[in-house]
Amino acid sequence: MWDLPILAIFPLLLMSNSSLKGNGQRALRNSLEKITLGALSRLSNHFSRTSVMNKSSRPKHILITNIVSLNTGDAAILLGMFNILRERYGADTKFTVFDKSAKAANKYYPWAKFRQSLFGNRPKSLVGRKLQVLGYGHWVERIRYVSLCLASRLIRLKAGWLARLLLSEDDLQSVSEYVHADLVVSTGGTYLTENYGLWTNIRDYRFTLAAGARLVFFTQTLGPFTRPEFRKAFADIFNRSDAILLRDQRSKRHVLELSIPESKVTLGKDAAFVIEPDDPVSCPGRLRIAVSVRTLRFFSDSERSLADQYKSSVSEMVISAVRNHGAEVVFLSTCQGIPEYWTDDTRLADEINNALPEDVRRSVVVDRQFRQPLDIIGAYNRFDLVIATRMHAAILGLVAGTPVLGIAYEFKLEELFHQLGMDDARLSTSGMDPESSKAALKNMLNNLDYWKAEVLAVRSKCRIEAASVKDKLPDV
Repeated sequence: MWDLPILAIFPLLLMSNSSLKGNGQRALRNSLEKITLGALSRLSNHFSRTSVMNKSSRPKHILITNIVSLNTGDAAILLGMFNILRERYGADTKFTVFDKSAKAANKYYPWAKFRQSLFGNRPKSLVGRKLQVLGYGHWVERIRYVSLCLASRLIRLKAGWLARLLLSEDDLQSVSEYVHADLVVSTGGTYLTENYGLWTNIRDYRFTLAAGARLVFFTQTLGPFTRPEFRKAFADIFNRSDAILLRDQRSKRHVLELSIPESKVTLGKDAAFVIEPDDPVSCPGRLRIAVSVRTLRFFSDSERSLADQYKSSVSEMVISAVRNHGAEVVFLSTCQGIPEYWTDDTRLADEINNALPEDVRRSVVVDRQFRQPLDIIGAYNRFDLVIATRMHAAILGLVAGTPVLGIAYEFKLEELFHQLGMDDARLSTSGMDPESSKAALKNMLNNLDYWKAEVLAVRSKCRIEAASVKDKLPDV
């Protein structure tokens, strides 16, 4: 099936006109989208969706979107969201999770049902791939967006047979799920930031709203939005959503800067905090420390110097842990053991480990095993300390009841540790160096009993705050 419906070829022909340049071309394609979708919107307003009576008599069906489940931290969020949403809408609530790597996600997480995301995929058709090679990939995405919106209108108008002319059977089924969903939930986490591309997310949200679905943003960190086109897009999307759940005050400021009513915004803790762990186990014998590292490729203009400083600081902490504290060190993170994912934290772990002195390397292990979220919690449970760069390595370490020394590469971890009163248990990639890192490690290890008690106290508080957002979710 073509990515480009026959009726959408006309804009491509206009695009090729050499007289249309720059702002003129952008104005043309925006007008084409508005004309097509505006007409369909006016028509579809004459038709209602499923009756309230019919909806109340069946299990709720909720879509989870914009997730990258091959990152096990995101999978932990997903597991927590399932728990919270089932508590709000019933134990029989059904979920469909839209992921860019749905095939692999179904393989690694059999406890969830995945479908391929509608946006951000490589074009399937020869025409689409050719246009992408020629630098017109944005047109492929725009035309696909219009096609999907048109199909959703037709389904809402009870004319799904016409939608079959536009889409593949698989895409048609996905569109139908959006149209008939009780709620669409954009996953928790950190992805709505200008460090990453945002247009794929924006098209997904616009399509969700065009399909007549109710939209909620689950507990996350986002912003700031500095570019005018992003500010305009998210001001509209957030205003039309039912609820915006956030993890920190800074994200709340980023939303309110877009003139969003404060009543739409609720603060809570990350969904992964509601996961029920096993009881903490004692670790007799040798001190054991887990280390989570990650690449910093998205997070600094001076990437090389920052990355080098980060690696040298982690290396010195490992050396100090082994030589000065007699520890066994295991590199164990939340992004490892999945070859289908774009990154694997064991690569950086290997790089750091290979540069360690020989006497230290004998006490260091690079763990390469993929683990489910609950299994990561179980693994961290068997350590005395977790040194965590990954946000969800820190969170799952806390859920396990294990003291955590956090390394913040974005403001999200700084905000979390500040909220928990754990600023003394946090470093930052922007200011860390080998000496201050070793000092922070020494302070943690000299006060492990204190930090153990602190972690158990904040864990209970975080679980309550994470679950509390269910009261802000809309009735459906």
